[in-house]
Amino acid sequence: MTVLSGNAAAIGTFLAGTPAAYQPPEVQSAASNCLLDWLGVTIAGSAEPVARAAAIYAGAGEHPAPWIGAGPAAEQAALINGAAAHALDFDDTHIPTDSHLSAVIWAALLAQAEPGQHSGMHLLKAFVAGYEVAAMLAGRRMGFSLQFRWFHPTAVLWRIAAAAASAALAELGDEPAAHAVALSMTMAGGLRASSGGMGKPLQAGCAARDGVAAVRLANAGVTGSLALLEPGGGFARAFVQDGYADLAVLSDGGLGEDWAVLRTSVKPYACLHGIHPSIDAARAVAAQTAAADIVSAQVFVAPSVKQVGHFTDPHTPLEAKFSVAFCAAMALAGKACAASDYSADTLADPEIRRLCRLIEVVPEDGRKMLNSRVTVTFADGTEFSGETALSRGHPGNALSPDELAAKFRDLARPTLGAHTDHVLDMVRRFDQLDNIADLAQVLKGR
Repeated sequence: MTVLSGNAAAIGTFLAGTPAAYQPPEVQSAASNCLLDWLGVTIAGSAEPVARAAAIYAGAGEHPAPWIGAGPAAEQAALINGAAAHALDFDDTHIPTDSHLSAVIWAALLAQAEPGQHSGMHLLKAFVAGYEVAAMLAGRRMGFSLQFRWFHPTAVLWRIAAAAASAALAELGDEPAAHAVALSMTMAGGLRASSGGMGKPLQAGCAARDGVAAVRLANAGVTGSLALLEPGGGFARAFVQDGYADLAVLSDGGLGEDWAVLRTSVKPYACLHGIHPSIDAARAVAAQTAAADIVSAQVFVAPSVKQVGHFTDPHTPLEAKFSVAFCAAMALAGKACAASDYSADTLADPEIRRLCRLIEVVPEDGRKMLNSRVTVTFADGTEFSGETALSRGHPGNALSPDELAAKFRDLARPTLGAHTDHVLDMVRRFDQLDNIADLAQVLKGR
């Protein structure tokens, strides 16, 4: 038996204690909101080519996500769930770590959930625990550092989240739980250059799958190098070799005190999160001007947003989601930038294409990712500007419960039909569900 110390002890103890731990009502509510958002984007995303291909690859035919209670096939189910959840790039984001936590954690947890065995509270507690461990361990600089070194933070970091949540759900002891997280870190990887293609959502699916595998391996007796969990260990050094960022020190407390899930941002627009403030600003301009009169425009963004949202002439809906100019043009033309707006018809729209060609994306040193300014110029030389200080969906400018429900209905109703509001109600009282069999049955039989 290993005597745990440092971060390994803090993580192992926290995860092993999750089933009996107290989580405040506002934390449980935030977790339920994450589940609602996850279900909506996953149900809609299951129709995307990458999700269908992942299902075929995993031997599931074309059975759509979400998969709940996959038993021995949970690893493959988690892959499918994660790919579908991230396929639309419409899933929620943890801004401090620049990552899509819910996509990966719920993908893994629901794949392992057993109707008749796991209650809604079991799953919510495990979700919060996985979210907390990964977010607190990564701190505020790791995700940002990974992004600027051409890694995809979701793919690199959130195997940790999937493994931690899965360990909590499996009620592993402190030592195997710590080893499960360490094992997941040996599988980490994923590249930012996949943005705008199928590789990016697939990386989320792989992270979910590997988190499940790490827990199963640890439960079978496989151990990992616990040094990976520590600051200065091999994990941070491998990905951020200049030492700009490191893992946080958790042995002095922190887990279960500040609750990272409360800082989740929910997307109102189906594109790169860093483009959202530009859409907000462009929508403000569109409300006061006529798009047809615009002869030039500038969109002022944080340098990182231009780097990631780099497509200037997108040829696919996925590329359009990572084009600052195209998304701003959509907003100026009156589009809502919802999931259905990123389509072949929108790509071919002559007015949106005209506006896109007129837009100059200007990176400004010191500007933050969550604010933007859009300035348009008319033929007579006059200008009009719109500015967003904090984009919609951020916890400081959060979507209302009605807006969250509307997003879910828009995404899920084409598939769930008359069952949509029944599923919405089940998720809203998820902490009270003694058995998730009803939810699993509705989603399976849709």
